[in-house]
Amino acid sequence: MKRKIISILLVVIFVFSPVSAAFSDISDSKLAQTASVLDALGIMQGVGSNRFDPNSSLTRAQFCKLAVTALGFSDVSAYGSYTIFPDVKNTHWAAQYINAAVRHPDLKAQAIIRGYADGTFGPDKVVNYGEVCTMLLRMLGYTEKDIGPFWPADYIARAKSLGLTKDVPLSDAKDTVTRADAAIMLLNTLGASMKGSEGGLLLERVASATIKDSILLETSATDSSLAENEAVFYEGGAVIETPRKTAGTLDNSLIGVYGTIVISKEGEKAAVGIIPNNNRVETYTVTDVAADSIQTELQTLRPDRDTNVYVSREGRKLGTFAEMWSTIQAGDTLHYYYNEYGALALIAVLPHVSSSGGDSFVYGVSTSINIPNEYKIVKNGTVVDRTKLKKYDVVTLDAANKQALVSDVKLSGQYQNGSPTFSYPQMVTMYGKNYSISDRAAASFANIKLKDIVTLLFDADGNIAAAYPRSAISADMQGIVTDVKDGATATVALFNGLTLQDITVDTDELSSMLGRVVVVGQSTDGKVSLSKSTLTNKVSGTWSVADGKLGDRTVSPKVKVYEEVLTGAPLNAIKTTDIASSTVSSGQIRYTVTDSAGTVTNIILGDVTGESWMYGIAYGENRVNDESEIHFVRLKYWNGSSSAEAVYRVLALVGVSSGVPVGIPKGYSVNENVVNYSLATQKLELIDTVDLAAFDGSSGVKTKDGYCELTSNIGVYISSRNEFVSLQDARANYTTFRLYANKSSEGNGKIRMIFAS
Repeated sequence: MKRKIISILLVVIFVFSPVSAAFSDISDSKLAQTASVLDALGIMQGVGSNRFDPNSSLTRAQFCKLAVTALGFSDVSAYGSYTIFPDVKNTHWAAQYINAAVRHPDLKAQAIIRGYADGTFGPDKVVNYGEVCTMLLRMLGYTEKDIGPFWPADYIARAKSLGLTKDVPLSDAKDTVTRADAAIMLLNTLGASMKGSEGGLLLERVASATIKDSILLETSATDSSLAENEAVFYEGGAVIETPRKTAGTLDNSLIGVYGTIVISKEGEKAAVGIIPNNNRVETYTVTDVAADSIQTELQTLRPDRDTNVYVSREGRKLGTFAEMWSTIQAGDTLHYYYNEYGALALIAVLPHVSSSGGDSFVYGVSTSINIPNEYKIVKNGTVVDRTKLKKYDVVTLDAANKQALVSDVKLSGQYQNGSPTFSYPQMVTMYGKNYSISDRAAASFANIKLKDIVTLLFDADGNIAAAYPRSAISADMQGIVTDVKDGATATVALFNGLTLQDITVDTDELSSMLGRVVVVGQSTDGKVSLSKSTLTNKVSGTWSVADGKLGDRTVSPKVKVYEEVLTGAPLNAIKTTDIASSTVSSGQIRYTVTDSAGTVTNIILGDVTGESWMYGIAYGENRVNDESEIHFVRLKYWNGSSSAEAVYRVLALVGVSSGVPVGIPKGYSVNENVVNYSLATQKLELIDTVDLAAFDGSSGVKTKDGYCELTSNIGVYISSRNEFVSLQDARANYTTFRLYANKSSEGNGKIRMIFAS
């Protein structure tokens, strides 16, 4: 006789409203998903206060209720008006389920549970392993004739052979069955076949159709354009453009599940969930990506160009790896889905979702919940071990990717305003910016008053999770001044990723801080101050860019990198891909910032790439204003498509030679009311004078010292016209070319400017 069982690690959920919250006393993700499923089905609820009580024992009355509802008899109220067993009065909470189990026509024949010989039922007697195996087999239609005469041994053996006891750590018939054990065994039974070759799955009683080899990609919890009763699936090798109707919002734990969609018999024939198959699914954390490969933390993947790729943030579209590789980012979790024949069917970057409706929580405080043991810990984009979790970190459980996303981003400052009430706000104001507050986060403001100095804690998605007095926890308020206006307001990009936009600052000579590292402070009277930081602290060692290591420290795949090309020059942001060499020496590293796990999140370099300069022709200029002389440096340069000019106000014209090719550090202000105190120029080096034949297209040129690389989209200066043109135009009209570089080719220099005549 053929038997069939489908693993229900992430079983189908029949939900007709948004799903219930995750249980705070469950740390195992398999059990968490199982409990969430049974709760949504209305079969097995929690015990209150967001708890499941997984380790408590189960009584006969409790299991009877589970069995009756699992068989689809949710309304048996008609059986609760009379008494059958003397120890189960009609007023007993479980009377309707117990009575239905022994009197309902469809249940009586199965004899799922019986009373004792003395006429009692024993509702409060704890059930054991042998009894539960027996009742589950009877739910599937098995009788003593099918199983054998030796109870409970024959029943336990048959339950094991059918997979009903999978993932349950019990063996002795007299072992007490906990709520956790019962939940897992019950879901295993729901996925098993009824007795008989044509019996079908127990779940098929409520399904009108099934769709195999599907993946749940999006719900309204991850895509705001979807209605609560819609979801997006990968079906039949495609992402269906029209969302599929669902029975409410499917549980977050099902996002990313590869299996069979179950369609309800009721109403609009909506999808009620997805049953996982046993096909192989692999996950990887991306460190780098190229057109022909994906670098992960452990290996290099080389998918076929035609492999299907889905990236959630790119919208509901499916493309090939050749089309989509550039949308994959460092830090992404990739899911590799293989079909039943072992061939790669889909690569997916799934949306980040909280477990079973749960929000982010603050770690190490009384309201914290457990992180499932098998979840990887990803702190600020880097996988770390659990010892790196710190009190006041904010954790978001990402069920689809089986990871805990941890953020230590904080903001300290004065609580300027809260509405509609400051003790339970929906919106708060700090540093002149408004932040939305969830109901859960609002509760943390109960003992905070306006004008208090507080610290906001942010989750991995940039939402505020809680607020605490600064005396309890304070933020690292280091950052870079990226803009200065009228000498009174500044924009500061904090190293933790937050930005303070156009804040009024009580600081003298604010313009001297442009592009520099500062610490932001705010006093109880609300005044904001900036103080310059000295670039003295750094992690020692060489930075291996490819390996993501600086000395013995891990470098975040999302590391922010800056260059300080001259002492006192503004810091300029660059990409790691701008760094041509595989390593950066310790001598070229000026400053580093680490998070609370010790991961390097920000690096300030010297002039490593040559990409932090504006290259052009400089001219000194003096003007008279209110009988005083003011000084400017005018730079004519190529902006990639045409000739352009930038004008910088300076204290004095020192070391500025007019009409020669120079570099000016990027980041200085072109606001003529702002004085650039530290602006200096650097002359470019004449490498050679060549003719047309020396050029290798637009990428390089042959010189007397060898081959030199041309900077991308280089401009050519025509001195007779005092303007720049493209290299293509210059080569069409001129024959002699003077080549200027920022360094020699041995020093990773490039040709940065060309004079043509």
